[in-house]
Amino acid sequence: MNKDVTCCQADVFRRIRMIPVNGIPTGITMLDEVITEVKEMNLSSDQQEREVLLKRVKVNNYIPKPAEEAYSKAIMIVYHKEK
Repeated sequence: MNKDVTCCQADVFRRIRMIPVNGIPTGITMLDEVITEVKEMNLSSDQQEREVLLKRVKVNNYIPKPAEEAYSKAIMIVYHKEK
């Protein structure tokens, strides 16, 4: 079984967290789990954290290419608040 993909779509929908992306409340599926995983990786730079967070969030969320920077900034704000 692929650890990156959640096995049950219903489970994914129960794990949605709302965060502001460009001031718009946006649901991100599995964000808390991704943040926990990335924290445990003890990455050495903000850039590495940003890249890994976005990559892992995109596994269960569609993020349009032009919006990646806005999502990345919003996710990093949440990540640093919980770090």
